[in-house]
Amino acid sequence: MIKDYIKYEGPVMSAIFMIKSLSRAVSNNGNPYLSLVLQDVSGTLDAKKWTIDDEDIEIAQPGKLIRVDGQILIYKGHPQLKINYMEGVQDSEVDLSKYVPVAPVPLEDLKELFDSYLNQIEDLEIKTLTQNLIKENYTPYTTYPAAITVHHAYISGLLYHSLCICKSALEIQKDYPFLIKDYLIAGSLLHDIGKTRELNSAIASNYTEEGNLIGHITIGAMMVYEEGKKEKISEEKLTVLIHMILSHHGKPEFGSAKVPLTAEAYVLHVLDDLDAKMETLRNYWKNTEEGDFTSKIPWMENVSFFKPHSLKKSNTK
Repeated sequence: MIKDYIKYEGPVMSAIFMIKSLSRAVSNNGNPYLSLVLQDVSGTLDAKKWTIDDEDIEIAQPGKLIRVDGQILIYKGHPQLKINYMEGVQDSEVDLSKYVPVAPVPLEDLKELFDSYLNQIEDLEIKTLTQNLIKENYTPYTTYPAAITVHHAYISGLLYHSLCICKSALEIQKDYPFLIKDYLIAGSLLHDIGKTRELNSAIASNYTEEGNLIGHITIGAMMVYEEGKKEKISEEKLTVLIHMILSHHGKPEFGSAKVPLTAEAYVLHVLDDLDAKMETLRNYWKNTEEGDFTSKIPWMENVSFFKPHSLKKSNTK
């Protein structure tokens, strides 16, 4: 498992991984090399193969399994695998569940939870728009990751992330009843709908041309606008929902077209940011011992976080 290998620098290792992504590059001396991100269910690992041939190029494809021999090195504070040799592995030879990360909750349970939240929307126009738009994109919505690397980067990560935000939003609404529940639910479920077109698959996902050129926030706003116009939803409801999507990253420098200008949009932004960062920390926690610091986290101000020792429950008289 990757989480075990990255603890030790130096010894030659031999293991099977799935290729999450890769790119070809040229070194300073003009020689081509492969830069890969490898994965199993325990995490991901950056890797380099500095000497390549035609067979390597044929073998190295996103979503494919490879057997590698190599060494773990530390580069700029992060573990990196130097690949000496690699060969292809057939899916039938291994248990794929060891190499394809999935959401921590079974998909059928997530689908049931989605239905329960959807059914809490009381406004018929908002409920119909949300239901129809997700139904039209149901397979990618329920199977795609929420991101390629940063957070919820596993099968059904998009659905799981959306439901986590919805759950938290409903809890917050109990304390702040002036918040409009229907907007919180629809905004939570729809905020990342654009990722069904920004990304291209559930396994070894990459960006589509549309995703690279437009991005999921704008794509999602367009999808909601088109569906809303088709259903002739009232103008204010449609505008408020589109605003929630356009503003859910909070600031223009983070991809938002607008800053949040409704209470519901602000709650969505805060919860989206929190859920993404807690998921990021959860992944770093896997490879961090209690009483130690994580490596620097680029998506969290590039700082290292301290992992305290667990508090033992004790009986008191």
